[in-house]
Order: sequence, then C-alpha cells, then structure tokens
Amino acid sequence: MTDYRLDLNVERFLAKHWQRQHLFIPGGFSQFDVPADADELAGLAMDPDLDSRIVINDGQSWRQERGPFTQDSYQRTGSWTLLVQGVDQHWDEAAELLNSVRFLPNWRLDDIMMSYATDGGSAGPHYDNYDVFIIQGDGQRRWQVGGFCDSASALLDNTDLRLLADFEPKAEYLMSAGDVLYVPPGIAHYGTSVGESTSFSIGFRAPRQSDLLARWADNRLSTMEDDALFSDPQREPATRSGEITQTDLNRARAQLLRMFDDTDPRWFGEAITNSAAAPQSPRDEALEVETQGTWVTRAPGSRLAWHATGDELLVFAHGNTHDAPLALQSVLEALCDHQDMAVTEALQAHDAAEALLNWLHDEGAILFYD
Repeated sequence: MTDYRLDLNVERFLAKHWQRQHLFIPGGFSQFDVPADADELAGLAMDPDLDSRIVINDGQSWRQERGPFTQDSYQRTGSWTLLVQGVDQHWDEAAELLNSVRFLPNWRLDDIMMSYATDGGSAGPHYDNYDVFIIQGDGQRRWQVGGFCDSASALLDNTDLRLLADFEPKAEYLMSAGDVLYVPPGIAHYGTSVGESTSFSIGFRAPRQSDLLARWADNRLSTMEDDALFSDPQREPATRSGEITQTDLNRARAQLLRMFDDTDPRWFGEAITNSAAAPQSPRDEALEVETQGTWVTRAPGSRLAWHATGDELLVFAHGNTHDAPLALQSVLEALCDHQDMAVTEALQAHDAAEALLNWLHDEGAILFYD
C-alpha cells in the first residue's frame, strides 16, 4: 500500500483556505508514484458502467462525447482530453490517494476523477459546486485560477459543458508530477495540458440544503402525532374578518421553529449518505457471516457513516439507519477508514456484530473475501 502524505499544514489550511480560497501546493506529494497511466485509463473508459467523456477543443468551439469508448475513439488528432469518474472504485492504487485527505471526514468525500489530455487538451474554463484537490500525474498541466462564480455567471451558449463565457485568470501555475492545487466551490479554474499529461481530482460532496430540509421534514413528520395542531391561546379579538395578522404568522412560525429543537440526528446521517445507487435486495434470512469469507472490507464507492448518541451507535449507509451498541464503534471506525478486518475479530466485538454486518451487506456497503 502506498502511503500518500500531503505536505500540508492542516490547521492553517482549514482556517484559511478550506471553502475560502485556492491553494497551490508545489511538491505536495514528494516522489509521487502515479497510480495509473493513460493506457489504463483508456481501457477503463470502455466500461459501459463508468461515467466517461472526451472533451474536444478545435480552437474555436468546445464539444464533448460520452462513453463508453472503443480503441477507435482515441484515434484522433488535435487537442482533447479524456475524463473518467470514480476510478478509485476500480483501482486500489488510486483509492489510496484518499488517505492523503483523512483530515476531512470521509462522508464528505465523493470520488476520484482521472483525466488524460493531449497537448493543449482541456476541459475548458469552468467552476464546480464542490471542493477539489487536483493532483498532477504524468507530464505537465498549466492551471489558471479566476474569481468567484455562481448561477448568474455567463456561460457559453453553444455547448452543454457549462463553460464560462468570461474567464479572467488571477493566478497561474505550471504543475508537474506530485504538485497539488486545491480549488474551493465556485472558484473558476482552467487547466491546459503542456504536452501529454494525466491528473487526478479528489472531489468532495455536500448535500443541498433543500435535500437536508426535506430529509429532516420527512423524519420529523414520521414521528409527529396526528393531533398536533396549530394553537393560539390568548388570542386577541379579530378586527377585520379574514385577516391573517402578523401576530398569527409569528405564532405559527414559533410553533414550527420549536420542532427544530428535536436532536435526533438520523435525518442528517441519512441525507449525507443517501445514494442513487440501489442497494442489494434484502434476504429473507440472515446470512451466516462466518461462511462468507475470512475478511470484511468497505465496498468501493459505498457511503457509510456513524454517530455516537451516548448510549448507542447510529450507523448510516445509503440513506438508511441501523441501531448498534457502542461496543461496535471500533468495527465501524475500521470499515469507514477502508481497513480490512478479520470477520472473527468483528464478531468478537459484540453479540450484535453479526446483525450489523448482515445489514451493511444488504445495503451494499461491505464485501467479504478470503
């Protein structure tokens, strides 16, 4: 296993840069061992289950093609770049890059995208709605960083790539193998390959506030009594029939806000682990865990988190919740940290371990192997 260590003062980074301003880290990975090369990426992009695309720039216009691709797809001239999402789910070597950002909770991690570009190849000037660490692989790539953008920023109208119509660079870096560039959400950036090159992008996810509110409301509504009604004791006499007064609105709002005093954390854990990927179908009977394999590990791409309430653990996987005893915290810590664990060791932690592993397996969050 490659021990990727990012040369970064974590406390200073979190205080000054995280979600605030970009940071260039030259030699962020010393003696960087590039996890995969362009040929491996090209082969991976032939898989129909992967999200892959090729972006072409002829100097005047931009366009993209969606995968899966064939060998003929790469027989082209000019400037172009191949991008493949989720390479960490297929290459352990790429997944090990995630170890370099363990100072952030893994429920904030999304995936790793890898790209290959010919000379002049680029994905165009754009901004993302999430944080990203861009790690230079083979070759060199010139990155320009601009200002803050949002939904009101002008986009090119002749492409579906959501490229910025007006990009003004404020900083520029020529990145070589092992150099790292952190870009916060909303900050414009534009990378162009100098010769052939590869790069890896560690992307982070953040749930929409509307999704958080919807999940909270769903969970709260499921526990509310049907006879919980709007109330207005000490009401003032009505002076105009049909009028909703400001006092009425304030009273209703105060009653709704009191519901936010509920401290049940399930809504948040379910929201941040929610996944569009369908979990495995639950079985009628529990599997015999000890017969499934010698080791258990977290499934690639799974969304898994936990919360200690004081007397129990709430375990979250793919938008669902499972209650477990605190004695299983070490098991959850190991699995969330992508550590392989002996099944016998997990079972010895508590009598409820088998039920937890069954549930995680049904949710598609873990794998057994010999």
